[in-house]
Amino acid sequence: MMKNLFLSVIGCIVFIIPAFAQEESGSEEEGVKIQTFSPMAPRREDHFWRRKVVNRIDLNEKMNAPFIKRESPHYADNDQYSEKEGIVMALFNGLKAGKYNAYDPDSLSKPMAWEDVLQKIREKEGELTGEGGDFDGEGDGSDFEEYDSDGEGFEEEDYGGFDEDFEDEFGGDAGSDDLEEDAAPTSEFDSGPYESVIQFVENRIFDKVRSDMVYDIEYVEIIWTDPGEALPEEKLCTFRYKEILETLETAQWKNRFNDAEYRNLREAFELRLFHSYIIDISSQGMRTKQEAEYRRQKLVEFEHHLWSY
Repeated sequence: MMKNLFLSVIGCIVFIIPAFAQEESGSEEEGVKIQTFSPMAPRREDHFWRRKVVNRIDLNEKMNAPFIKRESPHYADNDQYSEKEGIVMALFNGLKAGKYNAYDPDSLSKPMAWEDVLQKIREKEGELTGEGGDFDGEGDGSDFEEYDSDGEGFEEEDYGGFDEDFEDEFGGDAGSDDLEEDAAPTSEFDSGPYESVIQFVENRIFDKVRSDMVYDIEYVEIIWTDPGEALPEEKLCTFRYKEILETLETAQWKNRFNDAEYRNLREAFELRLFHSYIIDISSQGMRTKQEAEYRRQKLVEFEHHLWSY
């Protein structure tokens, strides 16, 4: 009896120790620290199989709408989440507060501060609105003077003039700047073009200790999409997933079916509460949605057969 009890205790210890070992977020290999991004990522020597996968989340899909759903302060009944304007604005607010850096999509070793990201946003807005000078690039407007036949410039009398006491139909002065002040934007930029698509890069790792597939997210990418649907998409910036975890934990994922089951965005990612398309597997790009779905199903089937390892 005591012998069986002793063997049971030893067996429990043997199985429990490897489980706790998985809590490490990195390991030493030949004196070099191996960087991992997910807190629960397995050690590199425990990787039996691994693939790098790029996923695309269409935020216009109904299932993905909670990622950008804004909560009105009139309906908010708790202060559990400080960020209630969706994932894009939550990441921008954290960057603006200096909690972490963004990175250039073309060079992940090049950090970007909020000012750098905002400058790229304004440059993109300037390209769409045509601001930044006249057609000849001079910017002084001198080319338009040739349209004045008498060479004296345009006068208000040419258009009938205005009486000093003239008032518009709303009771204000015609030359008042009130309308311009009212039309001033209330935010630094329009977030709409950045709330259509996001992408994230992850390693899908089969852990030979736990015989389980682990989704180790590395990066989240913000994508600019043309509101007119004429220009190609462009990556704005990239965030390291490990650095933005604190912000994701304070950002609200709104459950459209049950107000008692709101989640934070970190839970939404790790519980896979979204629908995504695979657009790249280990540098092998997908050309169509049909091909992406086929490759996704092949990965699921492969994972199903691996569990028995």
